[in-house]
Amino acid sequence: MKIGVLGPAGTFSEAAAELWLLSKAEKNEEGEEIKYYETIFGVSEGVLRGEVDCGIVPIENSLEGSVGETLDVLSSERENAETAEGEGEELRIVGEVLVPIKINLSLRTLLNLPKNLAEIKTVVSHPHALAQCKQFLREQLRGAKIKSVDSTASAAKLAAKDEKGRTAALASEEAARRYGLKIVAENVQDKESVTRFVVLSSSSLATETAPTGKDKTSVLIYLKDRPGALYEVLGEFARRGINLTKIESRPSRRAMGDYMFHIDCEGHLDEEAVRAALRGVEQRVATLKILGTYPVAK
Repeated sequence: MKIGVLGPAGTFSEAAAELWLLSKAEKNEEGEEIKYYETIFGVSEGVLRGEVDCGIVPIENSLEGSVGETLDVLSSERENAETAEGEGEELRIVGEVLVPIKINLSLRTLLNLPKNLAEIKTVVSHPHALAQCKQFLREQLRGAKIKSVDSTASAAKLAAKDEKGRTAALASEEAARRYGLKIVAENVQDKESVTRFVVLSSSSLATETAPTGKDKTSVLIYLKDRPGALYEVLGEFARRGINLTKIESRPSRRAMGDYMFHIDCEGHLDEEAVRAALRGVEQRVATLKILGTYPVAK
């Protein structure tokens, strides 16, 4: 099995892939290969082109909220789809993984390590990691330049190239180990947090899991432009006692003020209440897209 994740080696996305393989009891049985991509969009395109069997990407963090790039690839209409490989393929969510996030401040291992954090000139990390460490950066590294990169592992790799050891990375313990960095401050995130990752497959490869009694269904809707449209949609779930675990708007990219909505609800598509709610929703929206139905992460 080939799995696409945000790279390079040592990202939290790779940790999520390892956890998912363990939960599927596939590790060390079929064998697996991790393929690294520079961006979340790259992972999604790798799935659609058939380069990997599935992709694992972050979708939300308990501190910083949703990952916009992931929501965008799920709602994308794929530019140039008529000429792209994987024409006609769409992304499906087939699972989710929860990963506790512990962020460390790490430097290249040198004899002349900074005597205190104030000597660090630059701090690099993924934007979400930087946002999760705002208080630490404000209080301990006020004079440092903050630089965003595509992943926490990319930050560790960049810090490893600084021969003077004055560039620090906010990254995982695994990333520090892989790139020979010394951890100088542990668990520097403002609060304990968890990131939810989703497992993406192409529509031709995705298989619907059987109901487990604790499932989630994800959909994307594009509303008709009229007063009360969203209220009517939410009512379809409320009348049937279906709990919504997430609802988030994203720009449709069609016009200013025009939005699509990502909704996660409890329940499986095979359950009559969920099917009935979605039939009702379909009558009230311009577009309804089922993104997936899958077990809730333990």
